[in-house]
Amino acid sequence: MGDWVAGHLNEMGSMATVFALVVSLAALAFSAFRYVSLRRDELKNQRYERYHLLLRNISNGADSDGQLKLVSQRAFIYELRHFPEYKVLTVRLLESLIDEWRENDDKKEKLTFEIQETIKVLS
Repeated sequence: MGDWVAGHLNEMGSMATVFALVVSLAALAFSAFRYVSLRRDELKNQRYERYHLLLRNISNGADSDGQLKLVSQRAFIYELRHFPEYKVLTVRLLESLIDEWRENDDKKEKLTFEIQETIKVLS
C-alpha cells in the first residue's frame, strides 16, 4: 500500500507542476497581449496626430519653423498617401484646397498637381 500512496503523490506532484507551468504561461500570454494592445493604440494615436499635423501644415503653408517652401508643402502632400485609413477624408480635403487655392492664388499650380496625384493614388 505504501507504493501506491507514493505513486499517487508523485503523480499529483507532476500534475501540480504542469498546472503551475500552464498558469505561468497563461499569465505571460495575457501580459504580452496587453502590451501589444497598448502599443498598437499608442501607434494609432501617433499616426492620427501626424496626419492632422500634416494637414494643418499643408493648409496653413507654415509649420512651427515658419513659412513652408513649395517643396516642403509638396512633400507633405505626398506624405498623405501613407495614411490610407483616412483616404476618403483626405480626398475631400485636398479637393477643397484645390478650389480654395484656385480662387486665391494662381501660383499654387505645382501644389495642385501634387494634390491631384495624391488623390489618384488614394482613390
